[in-house]
Amino acid sequence: MRFHPFLPAIANSVAALFLAVALSLAAGAGADPISRNIGVFGDSLGDGVYGGLYLVVKSHPEDALFHYSKVGAGLTRPDYATWFTEFTAELDRDHITNAVVMFGSNDQQSIRDENRKGYIFPTDTWKTVYRARVDAILAEFAKRDIAVVWLGLPIMRKDEMNTGATVLDDIFVAETKRPGVVFLPLIDNFKGADGGFATHLPDSAGRLRQVRADDGVHFTPYGYELIANAVYAAITAPDKTQTPVR
Repeated sequence: MRFHPFLPAIANSVAALFLAVALSLAAGAGADPISRNIGVFGDSLGDGVYGGLYLVVKSHPEDALFHYSKVGAGLTRPDYATWFTEFTAELDRDHITNAVVMFGSNDQQSIRDENRKGYIFPTDTWKTVYRARVDAILAEFAKRDIAVVWLGLPIMRKDEMNTGATVLDDIFVAETKRPGVVFLPLIDNFKGADGGFATHLPDSAGRLRQVRADDGVHFTPYGYELIANAVYAAITAPDKTQTPVR
């Protein structure tokens, strides 16, 4: 197999995604399929992950996939209270067993608490309100014994977006350190040979493929498929306490 010359420089990046999937498949070889109801929650990034998982789950007819992610959604949005009410109703209605969550593309902005008091991103008071919302979501999953894979944010094209993404990821990391939850970081994946943002990266055969959208935030269908494969590997991994992709 001929490898692209950039591949060694990103051995801990996209290559790690392929490795995680391969290890998961090897561990599950010969095992009886387990039926799962997988729900995907989040914003436009989460919606892209849903699209990738739709393709993955087609090869696993024992599983069912539920679409709750929504373009424009976010934990700082003015309609958060309505979203949370709908969120709990969806959990009660559909009885999912696994949740995949990805927020952050719309959340680097001011936030209002339940009393309509506003806080500027990323002040400490803003972090307190945002952290409480992440905690509330995870608490609803825990009440229903739903296993969770929470996705971190990837590298962005703009430096200010990366700075904000670090703030959000720090909250996600801290809040997901609890039983039944796996945090899947993406910040070190999808980096180029120079460690910066890259639109194209080599696949497992060394061919350059476009993985990021032109806006510098979202992914191409191929990029989302890579993430979805890693997510499914995390869902099916026998040891849910491990972070499967670094």
